Amino acid sequence: MTVQFSCRCPNADYLGFEATPEAIIATAVKAEALGFDAVFVNDHIIVDQSPRSAPWTNTYDPLIALSFIAANTTSVGLGVSVLIVPYRNPIATAKSLATIDRMSGGRLIAGVGVGWSETEFNALGVPYRERGARTTEYLRIWRACWAPGLVSFNGRFFSFIEMHVSPKPLRQPPFWVGGASDAALRRAAEFAAVWQPTPTPLPDLIERREALRRACEKIGRQQPPETRMSFRVEFSAITGNAPPSGAARPIGHGAPAEVAADLLRYREEAGVSAFQINFHGNHNLGQLLESMNCFMRDVKPLLM
Repeated sequence: MTVQFSCRCPNADYLGFEATPEAIIATAVKAEALGFDAVFVNDHIIVDQSPRSAPWTNTYDPLIALSFIAANTTSVGLGVSVLIVPYRNPIATAKSLATIDRMSGGRLIAGVGVGWSETEFNALGVPYRERGARTTEYLRIWRACWAPGLVSFNGRFFSFIEMHVSPKPLRQPPFWVGGASDAALRRAAEFAAVWQPTPTPLPDLIERREALRRACEKIGRQQPPETRMSFRVEFSAITGNAPPSGAARPIGHGAPAEVAADLLRYREEAGVSAFQINFHGNHNLGQLLESMNCFMRDVKPLLM
C-alpha cells in the first residue's frame, strides 16, 4: 500500500516560529523537491487574545499566499487546511479559488471547514450559529460557479439567476472536508473527495470512519471519501524539545523510528494510507526544513 504525505507551510506562527513570506515559499519549494504531494496553508483573519488563538495572531492571507506558492512551484498540490468557508462571500471566494486553479495549472485543493472561534465570527459580522448551514450552502454555490455556462442558484442566503462567473477552474477542485462531528461527516459524505480530521486518537478515528461510512450509505454514496488525518511530528534531535519526563511519549514526538511506528499503527489498525504532516516544535525555518528532510529520508521508507 502506497502511503501519501502532504505538509503545511508556515503562513502562521502555528508551527513554532514567526511566519514570513520567505519561510512560506522556501517550505513549499522544499516540499515539492522532497516529494510531498501537496502543501497547505492555514486560515484565520482576526483573532482574540485567548490561549487557543495565540498561534493564529500572525496569519498571512491563505489565498494570496497560495498564489505566491503557485508561482514558485510547478507540480505540488495547493490547498488551505482549512479555509473557513463562512468567513467570506461565497461567490467572490469561488472566483478566487478558480483563478488560483487556473494560474497554477489545475493544482488547487479546496480544503474546507466551518470554523470554531465565535469571537472571530462576531468580528466579521457572520452569525456563529449559522456556520454549518452557511458552509453547506456556500459549497453548493462554489460548485455552481465552477460548472460550465451561466450560473443560477436559489438558496437560503444567496440567490441569483443566469449570471456569468468566469474563469472556470481547469477541473472541479476536490473538496477536502475537515471536522469530525456528525454534521461534518454528513458534509463530507456529500462533498468530500478526502475527509481530513485533526489529530485523533486511534479508537476515535476508527469510530468516526465508521460513522462516515454510515453517512455515505444513508445518501447512497458507495465509496466513502479517502481519509487523510493531520499528524503532528516533532523530532527531538532537531528541535531540542524532549518529550515530557515521567509521562507517555506524545504520538509523533521522538526519533524517526518512533514516529514511523506511530504512523504504522494508524495504517495497520485504521487503514489510513495518507497523512497531512504538521512539523511542530521547530524554532526557526532551518529546523523545519531539516525536519522535512528527516521525515522523507528516515520515516517514509519505513512505511512503504
